Amino acid sequence: MAKIKILIVEDESIIALNLKETLIDLGYEPCGVAPNKCKTMKILENGVVPDLILMDIYLKGPTTGIELAKELKISMPQIPVVFLTANSEIATIKKASETFAYGYILKPYKKSNLHAAIEIALSKAKEDNEKNLKLNAIENVNKTLIHQLELNNEQKSRTIQLKYGYLYDKEKEILYYGDEPVKLTTKELKIIKYLCESPGHNVSQEQLEYAIWQDEPAGYAAFRSVLFRLRNKVHKDLISNQNNTGYKIELF
Repeated sequence: MAKIKILIVEDESIIALNLKETLIDLGYEPCGVAPNKCKTMKILENGVVPDLILMDIYLKGPTTGIELAKELKISMPQIPVVFLTANSEIATIKKASETFAYGYILKPYKKSNLHAAIEIALSKAKEDNEKNLKLNAIENVNKTLIHQLELNNEQKSRTIQLKYGYLYDKEKEILYYGDEPVKLTTKELKIIKYLCESPGHNVSQEQLEYAIWQDEPAGYAAFRSVLFRLRNKVHKDLISNQNNTGYKIELF
């Protein structure tokens, strides 16, 4: 069974190291340590997808932990954040609560309290994510069906109905979520387009790299970065990894 991956965002190196060792003792997998927003985003853009983030409320630099958590709530809403803080003031906790954090741990922390806070956060986040996925899927499947009914026969022949409420228009080269176009970059759209040219079939990473960069593939790291950003804009299971041999887009 795969270990739970936890990203540590803490600017005090001694505390960060102690957290890392404690997480390992508790059976978790620390998947990165970042002292600020810049390093955090670099880790995430390199394809690391944590199951939970431990975030210091007061990070040094222009962006605080609370501000970073708010940004991540928009771009990666499925990942729970648990705050680390030496400040128990009501005003601070109230401000942090606006990020919909899944827990708070006071420094210095006890190992048992850390463990309990992480497990409660993971359980609650799993419940929330499953509920949101079901609601979004139902809502957008309905929108897609309505959209399909409104299309004439000629238009239907140029569209591909995908899972989770998505529809791809081959002629316009637009991905719809329900009846709304999904805002994608040129490179992200090239991945969708190429996968939709072989709907339901496995496509290798090399083929996708060629589709994006033509004769000058940029390499694994660059591809993972584009794919990471794309997956944060669509349903997490719309593009599946086929046993590390390639990728497939899921049909309705």
